[in-house]
Amino acid sequence: MGRLLAQSLGYLYLDSGAFYRAVAREAARRHLDLEDPQALAEFLAGFAPEVTSDDQGFHLWFQGREITRELRSPQVSQDSSRVAVLPGVRRWVKDRLRDLARDRGVVAEGRDQGSVVFPEAQFKFYLDADLETRARRRLQDWQRDNDPPSLEEVLAQLAARDRQDASRGEAPLTVPEGAIVIDTTNLSVAQVVEQCLARIRNR
Repeated sequence: MGRLLAQSLGYLYLDSGAFYRAVAREAARRHLDLEDPQALAEFLAGFAPEVTSDDQGFHLWFQGREITRELRSPQVSQDSSRVAVLPGVRRWVKDRLRDLARDRGVVAEGRDQGSVVFPEAQFKFYLDADLETRARRRLQDWQRDNDPPSLEEVLAQLAARDRQDASRGEAPLTVPEGAIVIDTTNLSVAQVVEQCLARIRNR
């Protein structure tokens, strides 16, 4: 939805979750101790993935190779929940996103974009859906994998992430001030995009 909205507006699309997944992937590859603040800070200081965005979506590149598809694996998604609660990682992602949004229009997707990263955004949309619908959508994203998790596993993972994100001390999940809430349970992607565009046009 974010990608299509950005296309409609001619803006850059930013997927904040991809940055957390990229940190998780690279930290696991380096066998990094996430409990070691010094090691984590040194790693993040030298970690500079490149960003591109086109009609196919948001792409991250590292050391000359695109890593976007690798970031969508169930294991990386699970690991990203661990790194996403670390204040140093959240600050690093926030700084990267703000740098990319400097002097240009962006559509940024993520759980804290309207509340923490871009609190002065001109438009904020808070998209929600019932848990089972969200789980089925996530599972559909993983259907290309040889061994996707079961629906029950995805339900449990999403519910656990919701609890974790809502209770964390750093940038807890919340409806941003001034956000337009849209229940997408029974809506298609195109319908959600049209609702957002209609709100933008009206204002």
